[in-house]
Amino acid sequence: MDCFAALRALLILGWLLLVVSPNGYAQRYCGTELYHQMLIRNDSNWLQRWQQSELEAQQWIHSGAANARNTYIIPVVVHVIWKTTSQNISDEQIASQIEVLNEDFNRLNADTANTPVPWKSVAGKINIQFCLARYDPNGNETNGIVRVQTSVTAFGMGDSMKFSSKGGSDAWPTNRYLNIWVCNLGSNLLGYATMPSGQNPGPTDGVVIWYRAFGRVGNLSSKYNKGRTTTHEVGHWLGLRHIWGDDNGGCGGSDGIADTPNQANATYNCPAFPLTDACSGLPNGIMYMNYMDYTDDVCMNLFTRNQCTRMEAALNNDRLPLQSSPAGCQGINYDLDASISSIVYPDADTLPAQGFYPKLQLTNKGRLTINHVKLHFQVDGQPPLTYEYHGALPSLASTVLTLPMYFTGEGGHVATAWCTEPNEGMDEFLFNDTATATFLVRSEVPKNTLTISFDPNGTNHQPWVTIQNPSAALLHLRVYNALGQLIASAPWPVAEQPQFQLDLSLQPPGLYIIQGQIGYDQVTGKIMIIR
Repeated sequence: MDCFAALRALLILGWLLLVVSPNGYAQRYCGTELYHQMLIRNDSNWLQRWQQSELEAQQWIHSGAANARNTYIIPVVVHVIWKTTSQNISDEQIASQIEVLNEDFNRLNADTANTPVPWKSVAGKINIQFCLARYDPNGNETNGIVRVQTSVTAFGMGDSMKFSSKGGSDAWPTNRYLNIWVCNLGSNLLGYATMPSGQNPGPTDGVVIWYRAFGRVGNLSSKYNKGRTTTHEVGHWLGLRHIWGDDNGGCGGSDGIADTPNQANATYNCPAFPLTDACSGLPNGIMYMNYMDYTDDVCMNLFTRNQCTRMEAALNNDRLPLQSSPAGCQGINYDLDASISSIVYPDADTLPAQGFYPKLQLTNKGRLTINHVKLHFQVDGQPPLTYEYHGALPSLASTVLTLPMYFTGEGGHVATAWCTEPNEGMDEFLFNDTATATFLVRSEVPKNTLTISFDPNGTNHQPWVTIQNPSAALLHLRVYNALGQLIASAPWPVAEQPQFQLDLSLQPPGLYIIQGQIGYDQVTGKIMIIR
């Protein structure tokens, strides 16, 4: 029998023993390892992807990159799948679980005092922020919670709860969100998770939790009422294995973490320190209070430093796309957070002219009043227009701003608007800075024309530049010398002054090239100055 077959047999035997246990949910049971073995059986590429993920994680750790501590933001969507009203858990219960995750992973949990003295020096933390997503995959605002009523009485090990066609809820893009499915689980399961397996994990990636072990308020099991089941499963989702190495009582298995003691098997209930076993004796015994063991919620209180480094490796490899997720976060109040919440005009409009005045909705989503911010507007690949807002936009307020005229050619276009440097500082939340819109310029709109002529009554170094411009757009004027060096450049508001005189009287004799551009329309003139 190969090693994987033997391991599967032992796991299945242990699982069946738990199923028939008269104690029901009296002991914690995590299905991650069994689920992992199921994926290996059902997906011929899974083992290779997981092994490659493990290799890349170790390479990242040994590269020294782990010494540079970053702050990680994890947008979460919680799928509540319910048949009875008690399974339709409250928003408050969901929020309490997010609080627990942030406390436990950042070692801000109140019960750190319960960590035995010998293990305090190896206790670790990650600078991480879990949050309910602010935007759904279509860019619409959301509370990060999806509720689905189902006809399924209890879900078993597998992925049924992850598909609407099977009575569950379809995942949001798993490389942009941490998907957590909360439902009624059978077979003594408290939860299970998908281990890292690459940056495009597929529609089943995420965490599954029994509804009575999720959060720390609500109708919860007395042994699993502190939210630590989700802490445990998210640890798996970030690459951690069970602290005893899943070797079913032997001392040869390993969780791959250097600063966790060797341990023979899972620990249940809430023992007293020190607790020894066949693998670790006195004085310290095993680390039964580790989140990756099986003790009761009230007994768990730490990850180790090396466990945190391993999870950071996942965050910088398999889970890296989450750091550029547009999902945003609920409940995070930044000091400086300017947002272009929409392009008001043009948005799905058909323009009667090639020149138009863009209108943008600017929203202050931070705590501080915004007195100044730069707004940028661009159509397709044309040069962007920059406009500076000066005013006093209070927290959570919005205003619609009209920008200077912008010109583009006929046909269909994509407009992009974004904001930068609120109050001359760095925007602290970048995911809501940009908005896009599509619009059409009608083909019958007359094109702008640009001519350069010279006043016959003037001198040869004072040419008149005449603009014929039906849409009165913004002229970009440039003057070059014979060497191709730019000697003058300026935007000219044609709507205010369609004709003006360009004075070159201070330039030395020679050939000069005058170039004018309005959108895609460009004209070039030459003048020779002779004295």
